[in-house]
Amino acid sequence: MSKSWKEIGEELTHLIREDEAFRTTLASTGELFHTAYHPAMEKMHLKHAQRLKEILEEKDTFPTMDLVGEEACTAALKIILHAISDPEFLRAQEASLVDLARANKVPKAYVANLVDRICVYEGRKQVYATYADWDENGIMRYPDVEDEEHLNERRASMDLEPLESLVITPLTGEYHPPNPQKRYEEFQEWTQKVGWRKT
Repeated sequence: MSKSWKEIGEELTHLIREDEAFRTTLASTGELFHTAYHPAMEKMHLKHAQRLKEILEEKDTFPTMDLVGEEACTAALKIILHAISDPEFLRAQEASLVDLARANKVPKAYVANLVDRICVYEGRKQVYATYADWDENGIMRYPDVEDEEHLNERRASMDLEPLESLVITPLTGEYHPPNPQKRYEEFQEWTQKVGWRKT
């Protein structure tokens, strides 16, 4: 029997809480940062993405805020954002989610994050500067951004705060991967392996 939107909302919220709890566990031991993408984390993300695909196919529409509430809608967006080993799934959702964000049917900031995530993984400049990661020197920063002069105008259009700097942390102080160069190289290899970039 088909689930109601209320039941689907509860399920989506449960899935993302499971995801976040597991991530916290891996982060507390440092395991999360040892590789470009932890295998167990990847497995969970793909499992959750598959369930969301089933929901989208069954309902033939996205679980928008008016259908499941903001928390569950955000959970669905996070599931998409986390399904980074499935490039076609993210790409397939981008255009419709941008339209839904413009119509205020889904939280705009998460859609901006999706747009940027696709750009970064494909090796293109970000649009909104929402995606940050450690570079090969162990510095947390936002990768290249297009048209920096008008960046904060674009961010405002997606309900994002202004950004003062593309560099988040200096080399010392915050946690850094044990081997930033190795992690950076693994990320480049991963983008090719899963199909984000061509060799």
